[in-house]
Amino acid sequence: MIIITNVDENDLPKVYEVEIESFEDPYPYSLLKAYYYLSRELFLVAKQGDVVVGYSLGIIQFGYRGHVVSIAVKKDYREKGIGSLLLKELEKRFKEYKCTHSYLEVNLKNKTAIEFYHKLGYIIVKLQKNYYGRGKHAFIMVKSFSKDKSFE
Repeated sequence: MIIITNVDENDLPKVYEVEIESFEDPYPYSLLKAYYYLSRELFLVAKQGDVVVGYSLGIIQFGYRGHVVSIAVKKDYREKGIGSLLLKELEKRFKEYKCTHSYLEVNLKNKTAIEFYHKLGYIIVKLQKNYYGRGKHAFIMVKSFSKDKSFE
């Protein structure tokens, strides 16, 4: 059974392992620790028993915009709905903080992630050139929480 909960400081080394396994240019451990102090209620882990199998991390910008900073699931646990659970819980918390929408950046070559976000209601609104470094572009994807579907 997968449980989604707030990250605990003791979870950070395992979150970092997921980060390293999941990304070409992983966030340094020190940044994850800083986010732990800054984003308490928006830094989530997925656990199976005591094993950290994934995490999601968000921040709120300008009091109304939820930013999905990162989301990752261990390779052996992918395609089991864990990423969806993490993102849906993060979005629920954004809404509790009165965010009008959520957005994220995704490498334009990461077709699997783009399809994942699209299935969960995110749409591509912009190409951000060189977001991940020279020649490494990202799509900005947005999901509105309001009925009018407009974004700022």
